[in-house]
Amino acid sequence: MQTTLAPAELDAAIEQSTARGRVGGALGLASAALLYAAFKWAHHLNLEAVSIVSAWGLTTVLALSISAWSLRTRRAARRLAKLGVCLAAVSLLALAFAGLALAAGMNMAAGCGGG
Repeated sequence: MQTTLAPAELDAAIEQSTARGRVGGALGLASAALLYAAFKWAHHLNLEAVSIVSAWGLTTVLALSISAWSLRTRRAARRLAKLGVCLAAVSLLALAFAGLALAAGMNMAAGCGGG
């Protein structure tokens, strides 16, 4: 006698990978760390600052996209995926506030003379 499983039982029986959620959370943490570094170095306008800001932008986009993808497709590692989304959102809010401050006429490089 052969036992058959319904599709719902098959899905529950397959162990879900947590890799996507973990990667999203790790990229969110990297985005937050690079955001901190960008606040410290971005006003220097040198190659290191450009590299930090570029890496920050890349990790923010990747954290948001991979974490959202993980939340939509997997039930595993949801906490880490939510962390990735939240930290990417913090980075996007910081970008919006910096843009508003620049539009209001605030000189971001005035604190250290621009270099």
